[in-house]
Amino acid sequence: MLFRVYSDADLVSRAHETFELLLARFGRVDGRSCGVYLQALRRLRRMDSALEFFRRILEMDCIDVSQYSMAIVVDGLCSNGEVQVARELFDEMRERGLEPNILSYNSLIEAYAKRGNFDSVDEVLKLIDENGIGRNVATYTVLINGFSGSGNVEKAEKAFEEANSKGLVGDVYLYTSIINANCRVGNMKRALALFDECVVKGIGPNDHTYGVLINGLCKVGQLMAAEMLMDEMQQKGIDYNQVIFNTMIDGYCKKGMMDKALDLKSVMEKKGTQLDVYTYNTIACGLCKSNRLKEAKRILYDMVDSGVVANTVSMTTLMDIHCKEGDFVEARRVLREMGNKGATPNVVTYNVLIDGYSKKGSIREAERLRKEMEKKGILPDVYTYTSLIHGHCAGGKVSVAKKLFDEMKDQQVTPSIVTYTALISGLSKEGQSEEAFQLYDEMVKSGLTPDDAVYASLVGSFHVGDSQPRRSL
Repeated sequence: MLFRVYSDADLVSRAHETFELLLARFGRVDGRSCGVYLQALRRLRRMDSALEFFRRILEMDCIDVSQYSMAIVVDGLCSNGEVQVARELFDEMRERGLEPNILSYNSLIEAYAKRGNFDSVDEVLKLIDENGIGRNVATYTVLINGFSGSGNVEKAEKAFEEANSKGLVGDVYLYTSIINANCRVGNMKRALALFDECVVKGIGPNDHTYGVLINGLCKVGQLMAAEMLMDEMQQKGIDYNQVIFNTMIDGYCKKGMMDKALDLKSVMEKKGTQLDVYTYNTIACGLCKSNRLKEAKRILYDMVDSGVVANTVSMTTLMDIHCKEGDFVEARRVLREMGNKGATPNVVTYNVLIDGYSKKGSIREAERLRKEMEKKGILPDVYTYTSLIHGHCAGGKVSVAKKLFDEMKDQQVTPSIVTYTALISGLSKEGQSEEAFQLYDEMVKSGLTPDDAVYASLVGSFHVGDSQPRRSL
């Protein structure tokens, strides 16, 4: 009894001492108590100790080693990333006559699926069928999650249909997994239908079910529907968790609804829900994009004051604020401080500065930053090239901009509508209307839709010089 009490309390050192005393005094220990001890080691992620203990009791005739104990070790190893060790133990136990139960099989399926190793998934499924164990609801849940994670919603749906055809009674985890699979690909009609089916069958959605559905609705911009689900949660007495709050805040910020995002932040604080670095970063970034720079800065300072450690996104956002305020000295200071605070600059970090200097007209400094980031092994992306092309065009160096445009294509970086617009504008201002129109044709051929800025630039090119050929849009 004391062995189990210590194990339940995660006091594994005392539990192990008690195990040794029981073994010395009585010559045997209850196998179920050993399972409780293995669970404690698994919770503490001490899988080396768990595997060692399991192998030890396996050699003891006085202890009945159960399939459940084996499942604990296999699952713990898989969760710890030691999938090969788990599989070797799994195969060894089968050779020794200890046939794994469905829990062990499901753990391996989940681990393989997460790594995209579906050949091994099929192999394990074949073993289940050959041994007549029978797939359960949890088997199909991990399969659906695996297919969903790899973007194969068709296979996820097929697994869901198979579970139903076998007469398995679905639970909230099965429905949440298939709802999430559809939300990931933006099929909200199907996701909502599944949610309704879940409710009709008397399966109560939990906070995770609501969370994946709210996330899906926010991604497609259906914030009113997401708000209705939050109201429904409140009516059913299901508390909002941090993920749901962050999801809604992100949805509001992407729509520019910053006051609503700030109101929800206040609700989080009143409910005692912890604001994490993602919460602060999302709001600060949204405020920055809305040009509410002072508020954005205040949010980031509040984050630090509350004890939340700033990360790369936080410091990049702060740099963006300083650049928009025209304070490049402070922006560079933040860049220098990043390394000291454990935040690693990335391409987005450098893009903020490069864009800022390009718009300021300091194209030399922008180019210097590009060289600096490349020395660090950070490759320029479409935003880097677009900022530099815009900067050179604004400075009248269209020939340099054209070289950059050719370079980005050589580097397999696909130009965006903004890239084309910047260069077309530069060419038009220099009176190079024929090249501007050629670029326009290339843009349309690539599948991009011209916007008003492109048309305005092309029309403007008609008024620059008299010798340029005319053509119709």
